[in-house]
Amino acid sequence: MPKCTRNGCGKEYEDVTNDQMACQYHPGLPEFHEGLKGWTCCKTRVHSFDDFMEIGGCKLGSHSSTPKHKNDDPFKADLTKYDDVLPTPSPAPSTATPVEAVGAVPESRVAEPEPIDEDPAGAVIAQGATCKRNGCQGLYESEGVSHAPEKCRFHPGTALFHEGNKGWTCCKPRATDFDEFLRIKGCTLGRHLFVGTKPEKKVQADKCRRDYYQMGSSVIVSVYAKKIDREASSVKFTPDTIKLHLVHGDGKVYDDEIILSASIIPEDSSFEYLSTKVEIKLAKSSPAAWAVLERDSA
Repeated sequence: MPKCTRNGCGKEYEDVTNDQMACQYHPGLPEFHEGLKGWTCCKTRVHSFDDFMEIGGCKLGSHSSTPKHKNDDPFKADLTKYDDVLPTPSPAPSTATPVEAVGAVPESRVAEPEPIDEDPAGAVIAQGATCKRNGCQGLYESEGVSHAPEKCRFHPGTALFHEGNKGWTCCKPRATDFDEFLRIKGCTLGRHLFVGTKPEKKVQADKCRRDYYQMGSSVIVSVYAKKIDREASSVKFTPDTIKLHLVHGDGKVYDDEIILSASIIPEDSSFEYLSTKVEIKLAKSSPAAWAVLERDSA
């Protein structure tokens, strides 16, 4: 299947399902200024490179596999210029305890490298999952193939942006163009990482706008959120609260608890995921009109 080359997407797609709502991407360019990172086409700004890569696209359209750099482009980035500083990728550091050598530098003076995360034994990995390591886009095929030693070529360091130059803290190459930076080859060899043992960081989404109206014995609440992952999201009721766990298409999570101004009947209440919102129907415990939705607003 072709892979989308639009900024912020990168997903594989099929032509038969490639409509004008299939791709969520950034039409602008990366922008890095005074430690903040974002895209010229939208307002979101973050500090870390990982958070920057997770900023959801601000425009919808169809996927595109058009290369960003054409073969006949005289300005195409030439990454062979890095060959003199990247002769051979180094193997990932061993997790074994090193033997102390005579005359070695005292341990207190040596910076302890951060251990490289690995997939736990017996981890359940979906077919076609993408490697999480920086600089690698390897896809999971099978245990024997994808977890073979030195199968993954990656950057163990973090992204570094300084005075217009972009690179990684673990190696010397620097690029001025963002697409060129993304294509700097990894400097370390190891096993692919598809699951890992470190807990995955959840990015909290902005507070979702909501409103409500009443119809006799019911209260209808609308929570406005687009492209909700219905399988990963949940709405739960108690006699006095609504508990929301909404996972957006870009992976951001919106968790909230609405403390109601009056009681409801949980088993008679319901909700429905729509294209632009979650519509919640609350069954009142008594037919009296509510002055406000939330107790704090009373």
